[in-house]
Amino acid sequence: MGQKTFYYLAGLPRTGSTVLGEILNQNDNLHVSPASPLSEIVGEVLNKWRANTVTLKAYKHPEQLPNVWRGIRDGMYLHRKESYIIDKSWAWHTNDAIESTREILGEEMKIICTVDNIADCLASFIMLIRSNPDSDSFIDEYLRGQRRELSDENRCAAMMDPNIPTSVGWCYENLKKTWAGNNRKNLLLIERSDLVGHPQAILDKIYDFLGCPEIASWGDNKSHYFDRIEKEITEDDGGAYGIPNLHRLSPKLRDRQWRAKEVLGNRLFFKYKRMEFWRPKKRGF
Repeated sequence: MGQKTFYYLAGLPRTGSTVLGEILNQNDNLHVSPASPLSEIVGEVLNKWRANTVTLKAYKHPEQLPNVWRGIRDGMYLHRKESYIIDKSWAWHTNDAIESTREILGEEMKIICTVDNIADCLASFIMLIRSNPDSDSFIDEYLRGQRRELSDENRCAAMMDPNIPTSVGWCYENLKKTWAGNNRKNLLLIERSDLVGHPQAILDKIYDFLGCPEIASWGDNKSHYFDRIEKEITEDDGGAYGIPNLHRLSPKLRDRQWRAKEVLGNRLFFKYKRMEFWRPKKRGF
């Protein structure tokens, strides 16, 4: 097994990251993971190391931290034959992840971030909860713990809470902070509507951003296809999130068959409208 090159996939939940990953997985040189625990594991190691416990004080080999990090990362993908890995986690677009990788590994992260209208992200979750009335979603479980009514308004408020890790709000606020600073250069934002409407152009943009010719030239007469998309790994969505089929894919790349305004109603829709900080401001707004 040769040394692997790592890239990252993050952004906002319910914005097309799963379908994008499976389209990229058609490339023989590349593996895109499903939601991965790598960022959490590395984060725990960094927190422990930064705590400078008695054992670490006695150990006195701080130069080993990069080796530990690389060992964990390489070990996660030792079973994959591909030379290029895109690890997916909503935590990768945070300033801490980018700056820690730069400081400790000496690497500049390249992070693909899928994004969409915030109202659409919330409506997508609401649609899934409604379609699984016999399942207890992680959102409703949280609201019950807070003794709050299981209403769409409270569900949206919980999903937009920036203090709940990996919620829409948490991902949104961290992406906003990174986008506003010097680490913006590490991000490539991909609109879900652009992926659906112009998939080949988006793939060309991604390959150009990654900057590695060997990935793009992945085989003679080979190209991506968008009408028979297959899922390589099936997650246990019901067990993990209480939402069965959270990451289920249609075999054909297509737009949503519903509108967020109809799902959320006027009041909630307009409450979460025009929060997309990455888009140019229109005059008069």
